[in-house]
Amino acid sequence: MASGPSPSSPPPSESSPRRSSRRAFLAGLGAVSATALAGCSALDGDAGPAPFPDGDWRTYGNGATNANYAAGGVPEPEAHTNLASGQWPQLPPVVHDGVVYFAADRAVVAVTPDGNEQWTRRLDVEACGAPALDPERGRLYVPTRVVPTQDGPDPAPASVTVLSLADGDIVATHRVGDGRTYGVTVADGDVYARSATSCVRLAPDGTERWRRSLTPLVYDEYNLGDSSATQIPPAVTDDGVYVPDRDALVKFDRETGDEQWRVPVDTPYAAAVVDDGGVVQTGWQETVAVTRSGDVRWRRDLQSRAAAAADGGDLYVVSGDLHEVDAETGETNWQAHLPSEGTAAPVVTDESVLAVAGSVYAFRRDAGGFLGPDRRRWRVAAVNATTHASPVLAAGRAFVVTLSRLVALSPETSD
Repeated sequence: MASGPSPSSPPPSESSPRRSSRRAFLAGLGAVSATALAGCSALDGDAGPAPFPDGDWRTYGNGATNANYAAGGVPEPEAHTNLASGQWPQLPPVVHDGVVYFAADRAVVAVTPDGNEQWTRRLDVEACGAPALDPERGRLYVPTRVVPTQDGPDPAPASVTVLSLADGDIVATHRVGDGRTYGVTVADGDVYARSATSCVRLAPDGTERWRRSLTPLVYDEYNLGDSSATQIPPAVTDDGVYVPDRDALVKFDRETGDEQWRVPVDTPYAAAVVDDGGVVQTGWQETVAVTRSGDVRWRRDLQSRAAAAADGGDLYVVSGDLHEVDAETGETNWQAHLPSEGTAAPVVTDESVLAVAGSVYAFRRDAGGFLGPDRRRWRVAAVNATTHASPVLAAGRAFVVTLSRLVALSPETSD
């Protein structure tokens, strides 16, 4: 398949010499010019971001298509609250009706955004992938695995553990393959899971509708195992289920599970994301955009282990820096510096992009032209967010995972 046009050189990042030189030039113009500049910035319309989204975040990516989009804004936080602890947690939470559900190691915690614990459930297995919840049935689905020992088991089961939202009681356990479960998606009551060895669709009662074999996302040539493949739930649309396989993006028919097409992608290691033009699959060695019929829209040497975020004609990919990518051409519109990267996807709102890279960063989608403000809206360094769990926007907060706990960032100081 022919790849798309080579992206043009991106504009300088927020910390580039060009922008620094412009600042120095403007600073030397004097008080009159500074006043004029302030007026221009006001004309740019940067009156501050809208409030944090106040709804739910029921599944990875805030929906079955994994788009990582939420309507609203990301105002600069004034306070943060420690909600729950965990040993090297790597999983994002889910949120419903003012309760946050967080899985780490061998426990699941339900807690309010203010830090009031509702329940805790200890597990005999390890939580290992992005969870999802179904409020209509009062169920929380947590990807889990049996940690193998010298005595086995071999192969080790990969499962989805089903808990009651009300009290955390374990309702059922469904085996979905071997090794580990990378993530789960709930769509119209059915459960879709990507394990190391398969993609499975389950009915709400756990009945298996179909199962298709896949290969573990392990790339020995890059020393890339699947221990951090914790955010790879299937992307589900009306007609298809999209998952990465080894060096490929695969579409399964939603009803039958039959494979519809398979497009080569070099080392995919994140969830597929559905956008306006089709599907985008990021990879450790490249990013590929495909139509829903399987035609390559563009192919680019944009390397990422994190899923993209999508809104309208714009994509956001963490590849060294944060890139805003034109969804039609694959070209970078702008990029902003991030000091590190991992498997955490960015989250896009109507005005801003939220990313975690040690600190928590918010970037303006529109900086208002040459005389507009900096691309970066704010940075919070106090929480030391991990680069392996995507941020979540819900219940009037931003939720981020650190190296030892779940933290809620709020726009107002607590009383």
